[in-house]
Amino acid sequence: MRFKRFKLRRRKDIQRVFTEGKSISNENFSIKILVKKTENEKGAKKNTDEKNEFKIDFRFTVIVPKKAVKLAVRRNRIKRIVREAVRSLIKENKVFDGDMVIIVKKDISFLKSYSVKAEIEKILRKYMNNEIQ
Repeated sequence: MRFKRFKLRRRKDIQRVFTEGKSISNENFSIKILVKKTENEKGAKKNTDEKNEFKIDFRFTVIVPKKAVKLAVRRNRIKRIVREAVRSLIKENKVFDGDMVIIVKKDISFLKSYSVKAEIEKILRKYMNNEIQ
């Protein structure tokens, strides 16, 4: 599966998530989430990956501020760890249709991908529970 299509790339899109999206956080992460409107509201056909039948309406990006983690090597490692955690959530279909910006608050380069995945999944469940209520 190609995960390139799950990247949130354009500065304009990231700014839109920051201005219009909702924020939820814990001690390691601050996550901005902008959920897309449903098919009925938009009137558009939902995109799917032909080979793997995964939703491609989910996009994300990871931001690690230089103020939080000084060394570029560690910032890049953190980005790889978080991306891998989100990729596994995508494979398990535990994501929503929309855009997500993950901001790392402190150095988590010593954590494993599965523990980061558990934290992000916990935050997403908390967000979805708040949206339902």
